[in-house]
Amino acid sequence: MTDLELLRTQLKRLGLRTMAQVFEEEAQKAAKTQMSYTAYLARLTEEELANKVDRSINARIAKARLPMVRTIEGFDFSFQPALPAARIRELAELGFLARAENIVFVGRPGTGKTHLASAFVVIG
Repeated sequence: MTDLELLRTQLKRLGLRTMAQVFEEEAQKAAKTQMSYTAYLARLTEEELANKVDRSINARIAKARLPMVRTIEGFDFSFQPALPAARIRELAELGFLARAENIVFVGRPGTGKTHLASAFVVIG
Protein backbone atom coordinates (compact mmCIF):
# COMPACT_ATOMS: atom_id res chain seq x y z
CA MET A 1 0.00 0.00 0.00
CA THR A 2 1.40 3.40 -0.99
CA ASP A 3 1.58 6.36 1.35
CA LEU A 4 -1.28 8.03 -0.54
CA GLU A 5 -3.51 4.97 -0.20
CA LEU A 6 -2.60 4.59 3.47
CA LEU A 7 -3.36 8.24 4.21
CA ARG A 8 -6.66 8.11 2.30
CA THR A 9 -7.69 4.97 4.23
CA GLN A 10 -6.73 6.50 7.59
CA LEU A 11 -8.60 9.72 6.87
CA LYS A 12 -11.71 7.75 5.94
CA ARG A 13 -11.42 5.63 9.11
CA LEU A 14 -11.21 8.85 11.13
CA GLY A 15 -14.40 10.08 9.44
CA LEU A 16 -12.58 12.83 7.52
CA ARG A 17 -14.20 12.03 4.19
CA THR A 18 -13.69 15.43 2.59
CA MET A 19 -10.02 15.50 3.52
CA ALA A 20 -9.65 12.01 2.06
CA GLN A 21 -11.12 13.26 -1.21
CA VAL A 22 -9.17 16.50 -1.56
CA PHE A 23 -5.80 16.07 0.18
CA GLU A 24 -3.91 14.93 -2.90
CA GLU A 25 -5.13 17.76 -5.14
CA GLU A 26 -4.59 20.30 -2.35
CA ALA A 27 -1.06 18.94 -1.79
CA GLN A 28 -0.26 19.51 -5.46
CA LYS A 29 -1.59 23.07 -5.24
CA ALA A 30 0.39 23.65 -2.05
CA ALA A 31 3.59 22.42 -3.67
CA LYS A 32 3.11 24.69 -6.72
CA THR A 33 2.47 27.75 -4.57
CA GLN A 34 5.07 26.81 -1.94
CA MET A 35 2.40 26.88 0.75
CA SER A 36 3.59 26.14 4.28
CA TYR A 37 2.69 22.84 5.91
CA THR A 38 0.54 24.69 8.40
CA ALA A 39 -1.34 26.56 5.68
CA TYR A 40 -1.88 23.29 3.78
CA LEU A 41 -3.27 21.61 6.88
CA ALA A 42 -5.44 24.65 7.61
CA ARG A 43 -6.82 24.47 4.05
CA LEU A 44 -7.68 20.77 4.47
CA THR A 45 -9.41 21.34 7.80
CA GLU A 46 -11.30 24.32 6.34
CA GLU A 47 -12.66 22.08 3.57
CA GLU A 48 -13.60 19.35 6.05
CA LEU A 49 -15.35 21.75 8.40
CA ALA A 50 -17.27 23.45 5.58
CA ASN A 51 -18.45 20.09 4.31
CA LYS A 52 -19.47 18.94 7.80
CA VAL A 53 -21.46 22.15 8.33
CA ASP A 54 -23.22 21.68 4.99
CA ARG A 55 -24.08 18.06 5.79
CA SER A 56 -25.29 19.05 9.25
CA ILE A 57 -27.54 21.79 7.90
CA ASN A 58 -28.95 19.50 5.22
CA ALA A 59 -29.60 16.77 7.79
CA ARG A 60 -31.44 19.20 10.06
CA ILE A 61 -33.54 20.50 7.21
CA ALA A 62 -34.43 16.94 6.22
CA LYS A 63 -35.22 16.06 9.83
CA ALA A 64 -37.49 19.11 10.13
CA ARG A 65 -39.66 17.57 7.39
CA LEU A 66 -40.60 20.96 6.03
CA PRO A 67 -43.49 20.91 3.57
CA MET A 68 -41.18 22.74 1.16
CA VAL A 69 -37.73 24.27 1.24
CA ARG A 70 -38.05 27.97 0.41
CA THR A 71 -35.92 31.08 0.54
CA ILE A 72 -36.60 34.73 1.26
CA GLU A 73 -35.24 35.56 -2.20
CA GLY A 74 -37.89 33.29 -3.70
CA PHE A 75 -40.75 35.09 -1.98
CA ASP A 76 -42.86 37.27 -4.30
CA PHE A 77 -43.40 40.45 -2.30
CA SER A 78 -45.47 41.91 -5.15
CA PHE A 79 -48.02 39.15 -4.45
CA GLN A 80 -48.43 40.57 -0.92
CA PRO A 81 -47.98 44.34 -1.28
CA ALA A 82 -49.23 44.98 2.27
CA LEU A 83 -46.36 42.90 3.65
CA PRO A 84 -43.37 45.15 4.44
CA ALA A 85 -40.49 43.57 2.53
CA ALA A 86 -37.91 45.55 4.50
CA ARG A 87 -39.29 44.20 7.80
CA ILE A 88 -39.20 40.61 6.54
CA ARG A 89 -35.62 41.05 5.35
CA GLU A 90 -34.74 42.51 8.74
CA LEU A 91 -36.31 39.50 10.46
CA ALA A 92 -34.33 37.25 8.10
CA GLU A 93 -31.16 38.53 9.75
CA LEU A 94 -32.41 36.55 12.81
CA GLY A 95 -31.71 39.28 15.35
CA PHE A 96 -34.88 38.25 17.17
CA LEU A 97 -33.16 35.02 18.18
CA ALA A 98 -30.40 36.86 20.05
CA ARG A 99 -33.05 38.99 21.76
CA ALA A 100 -35.05 35.85 22.67
CA GLU A 101 -38.10 37.22 20.89
CA ASN A 102 -40.80 35.28 19.07
CA ILE A 103 -42.25 36.02 15.68
CA VAL A 104 -45.68 34.91 14.52
CA PHE A 105 -46.99 34.82 10.98
CA VAL A 106 -50.72 35.48 10.92
CA GLY A 107 -52.92 35.70 7.85
CA ARG A 108 -55.38 34.06 5.56
CA PRO A 109 -54.54 30.86 3.68
CA GLY A 110 -52.31 31.35 0.67
CA THR A 111 -50.61 34.51 1.87
CA GLY A 112 -47.07 33.08 2.19
CA LYS A 113 -46.83 32.29 5.90
CA THR A 114 -45.48 28.78 5.34
CA HIS A 115 -43.09 30.00 2.66
CA LEU A 116 -41.60 32.60 5.00
CA ALA A 117 -41.49 30.26 8.01
CA SER A 118 -39.71 27.61 5.93
CA ALA A 119 -37.26 30.21 4.64
CA PHE A 120 -36.40 31.24 8.20
CA VAL A 121 -35.69 27.61 9.10
CA VAL A 122 -33.29 27.31 6.18
CA ILE A 123 -31.54 30.57 7.14
CA GLY A 124 -31.13 29.61 10.78
